[in-house]
Amino acid sequence: MSANELSSSQPTVIAVIPAFNEARFIGSVVLSTRRVVDTVIVVDDGSSDQTADLAEAAGAKVVRMAENQGKGAALNAGFKRALGFAPDVVVILDADAQHNPEEIPTVVAPVLAGRADVVIGSRFLDTKSAIPWWRQMGQHALTRMTNVASGVKLTDSQSGFRAFSREALNRLAFKTGGLGVESEMQFHLQEGGLSWVEVPIGVTYRDGNKRNPVRHGLQVIDSVLGIISQRHPLLFFGLPGILGLSAGVGFAMWVAERLSTTHLLSVGGALVSLVFLFAGLLLCVTGVILHSVDTMTGRLREDVRATLERTAGLGARGQENP
Repeated sequence: MSANELSSSQPTVIAVIPAFNEARFIGSVVLSTRRVVDTVIVVDDGSSDQTADLAEAAGAKVVRMAENQGKGAALNAGFKRALGFAPDVVVILDADAQHNPEEIPTVVAPVLAGRADVVIGSRFLDTKSAIPWWRQMGQHALTRMTNVASGVKLTDSQSGFRAFSREALNRLAFKTGGLGVESEMQFHLQEGGLSWVEVPIGVTYRDGNKRNPVRHGLQVIDSVLGIISQRHPLLFFGLPGILGLSAGVGFAMWVAERLSTTHLLSVGGALVSLVFLFAGLLLCVTGVILHSVDTMTGRLREDVRATLERTAGLGARGQENP
């Protein structure tokens, strides 16, 4: 077998690294990553430092975004660029050197073996790193919340070290702009019919606590709640609505009982009852309407998709039988 044939038989591995003001580490991360992948793509998410120039000097292909749009937008841009290289697998890792590029072969292996469309590198599957207790508590809380909301059980929902098959890349498009994109991925796994596995990874926090952990947690919670409201509006609005109606009925019964025993009308209690009843009814109606709109939109998308597939099929048969 010739050298060219041997080279062409090797899988193409592309690394995508979203980066925002990571001039301190990006050069070394790119150099280390290039040793184990075919191409490194750095998405400079509107950095104000020399992140883009240093990444380019280290040998990365750089996608420059005019302004900071968040990690989700950066990954969308990086995946689009990566697909141009016809990859067998794309791996993402953080630009702050917390991930070890030497573990990339371990992370991409299940995809290359055809065992999974998405691989999540878990810091907690087989903990090998010194992770501060407060960070572990916060990450476990966010993971538990995301697991319940998405219906997908992971041990590390916030890991930024992941691998994707080409099929997964074609199905993934992120709407979350900030740090909640990892949680959004978890919803895509279930809805997109993608297979997934976790593999243990190590982590090293070289730059201390660069991100505010409280702000990070609130962003993730906001993203998860936003996704639930869009994908499950009947649950998101209906459940609080039912609770509100129940509270309103409870207050109304208390007002009626007090009126029958003391012959005095509790105006405050009556007003509280009306507020709960009105708010609960409004939430329930909102949930029903949004659920109906979501159902109709889903059916319309399926009809359009089926029509396009039929049209493409007819066009292909027409070309085969002129």
